[in-house]
Amino acid sequence: MSLPERLDDLARLTGIPQLGDLIATGTQRRRHLRWMPMIALVVATVGIIAVGSNIQIGMPMLFVGEMIAFWFPLFGPIKPWGTLAGVDERDRQLRRDAYFTTFTVISAVAILGLFALPALAFVAAWDRARLIFFMPAFAAYLMCLLLTIPTLHASWATRPLEDE
Repeated sequence: MSLPERLDDLARLTGIPQLGDLIATGTQRRRHLRWMPMIALVVATVGIIAVGSNIQIGMPMLFVGEMIAFWFPLFGPIKPWGTLAGVDERDRQLRRDAYFTTFTVISAVAILGLFALPALAFVAAWDRARLIFFMPAFAAYLMCLLLTIPTLHASWATRPLEDE
C-alpha cells in the first residue's frame, strides 16, 4: 500500500470525509445547540475582559471561545446561506430573526466599545501599544459574537422537532 493510500485510510478513520459528503449533499442533520454557544460566549467574554489586564491569559481564552464558535454555523439549527434545498419559510424566518438579533447585539457592543476603549485607555493609563493590541482583540470578540449569537437565538427561540 502506498503512502497516499495509507493517508486516505487514516483520513477516513477520522470521519471528516463523511462529514464533508453530508455537508456537500445537504443531508446533514441540523441540531439545536443550546449550551455550547453560551459556553463559547462566556469563555470569549472572560477572555476579552482579561486581555485588558493580562494578555497571556486573555488572548488564548478569546481564541478558544472563537474556535468553539467556528463550528456553530456547520452544525447549528440555522441552514447555511446559499442553500435552497430543504429551506422553507420557517427556516428563512428563523435565519432572518437570528441575524437581526445578532446584528443588533453586535452594533450595540461595537458602539459601546467605541466609547469604552478610549475611556478605559485613559483611566487605566494604557500606552499606545496596549491600545493598538486591544483593538484587534475586540474585533475578534465581535467575530465570535457573529458566529455564536445566531445559533444561540435560533436554538432557544424554537423547540427541537423529533424528526427534523
